[in-house]
Amino acid sequence: MPLDSERLKRCFTSTFPAASDREIEMARIDDMPGWDSLRGVTLLAVLDEEFGLQLDLEELLALGTFDAIREHLEQHSVSK
Repeated sequence: MPLDSERLKRCFTSTFPAASDREIEMARIDDMPGWDSLRGVTLLAVLDEEFGLQLDLEELLALGTFDAIREHLEQHSVSK
């Protein structure tokens, strides 16, 4: 089931308010400005609230990119 990427972008935007849409779509943990452990935990909380996503920080880090998170959400048919 295709995921509404705009919902996912809103999650990232609320966590990284200074990032442009392009930066969000290209987001990678290793080069996203401001992506630290606190922001990772914040993003997890926002994703859980929006999609009911149950990941821990290690799993989020393993996914590592906006696209990988989107694909994970699609594969697990997560939608609140």
